[in-house]
Amino acid sequence: MKKILLLFIFTFLVAACKVESSVLVNVDDDGTGRVEVSVELDDAASRLIGNLEKQLRTEDLVSSGWKVSLLENLKEESKTVVSATKYFTSADSLVNVLEEIAGPSVFSEVSLLSEKSFAKKKWTIEGKINLSEGLSLFSDSALDELLGDNLFGRSLEDLSFLSGCEDICDPANSFLINFSVLLPGSKENDSNNDVWTVPLGDQTSTPFSTSSTVDYPKPKAWRTVAYVFLGSALLFLLFRAFKSLISPSGTNRNFENPKKFKKTSEIIENTTTKDHQETDTTVKLVVVGGKGVIWDGGADPEGLLVPFVRENGGLVDSDEIADRYRSASLGQLNSEEFWESVGLQGDPDLIDDQYLKLVRLRPDALPFLGQMKSRGIPVACITNSVLSWSQQLRERLGVEDQIQHWIVSGEYGVRKPSNSIFEALRRLTGISFSNMLLVDSDIATLEAARGLGMSTVLMQSQMPIPSGFSHPKIEGFAELFGTKN
Repeated sequence: MKKILLLFIFTFLVAACKVESSVLVNVDDDGTGRVEVSVELDDAASRLIGNLEKQLRTEDLVSSGWKVSLLENLKEESKTVVSATKYFTSADSLVNVLEEIAGPSVFSEVSLLSEKSFAKKKWTIEGKINLSEGLSLFSDSALDELLGDNLFGRSLEDLSFLSGCEDICDPANSFLINFSVLLPGSKENDSNNDVWTVPLGDQTSTPFSTSSTVDYPKPKAWRTVAYVFLGSALLFLLFRAFKSLISPSGTNRNFENPKKFKKTSEIIENTTTKDHQETDTTVKLVVVGGKGVIWDGGADPEGLLVPFVRENGGLVDSDEIADRYRSASLGQLNSEEFWESVGLQGDPDLIDDQYLKLVRLRPDALPFLGQMKSRGIPVACITNSVLSWSQQLRERLGVEDQIQHWIVSGEYGVRKPSNSIFEALRRLTGISFSNMLLVDSDIATLEAARGLGMSTVLMQSQMPIPSGFSHPKIEGFAELFGTKN
């Protein structure tokens, strides 16, 4: 993909105007985020350019994961804003996205760091901006040769005129880049936020550095409680020590009857064991996963996604596809935005239908669900999926009414194996974890569920099982509760 600003600026050179672009890095609290690039045109420049949608060719951007939008006739003033947004998943990913804006030499020594301490997290980002190459940043030798060895196919006199100069001047002076960062803990409209404005052709590198601190009020409250508890404990110990001083016989009180002390310990131990044995572990809810459990052969939408995108002309890199799917399955992108981010063009509803037709229900799923219904045991499904896909699948496959509770990551904003998604299920059903049985094909999910007190069973797939694996294993629903017909 050629540098993103080239697509904007090359078009705007047909108009005698100044071009001001903005680059915003928006960082979320988990280290992911997005980069937003925007260019503003006033009404006169927009009219000179004509039909901007036809002038700008953005297919290359969209296929590389950028979402391009065009806003016209904004309320504040008559202007047009062209913007492009791309998400990043880590500090390294951020560097790669910044390189796509104007080439690898513009943003250098970029680092994004977070430092945790009690009840707070400090974020720091720093780096350098180098625009010393001027307008040459937006061209290359092959393009110059194609255009007759003139920058953008125009003479210096033409470029000077188009830049609004009466005499020959450096056209780069007509272009500015405003760079800003929004870190966790800072507000988007805060006047204290730093903005670095760099003109094209500036021969010195512009360093940027900013930081923010995120305070977590809940841990602070617990710290206050801890201090109060510690103070109370110290007062209690001082009182006991003072009482021992004024009551000499109290010193040996605990040693006068060692048998009595031992008997008390045995009672406490026996009571604890008895309570543990009497914990109700009756299965009152069966929880099934999507991957390799309800959807056939472990090939749920995630597993089918990479080949589908590749075969339909989208992204090839499986990691990039997985990153975008993760955002969609957390509800950060809807179906249309997801398909655009992985380079698939067309009606998103038709793409959804074409994709979801590949998903098959396990042949033993419906008999199992029928058995659970006849036994009066409700079933819940926890799945990492785009919400609209899950809704279409469960209706098309005929399990909408067979499964009473659906916990979809795209609706709740958390994914398995996070404890939060299990807590959402507990609150929805009102059933204790000790009364739930989870059947899943993901080992990490089983481990998390067991840590909460749930009973667990692995639905075996083609994934290797590590040594020391301690969860019960089944190859099909027929082995669970004797559901074989």
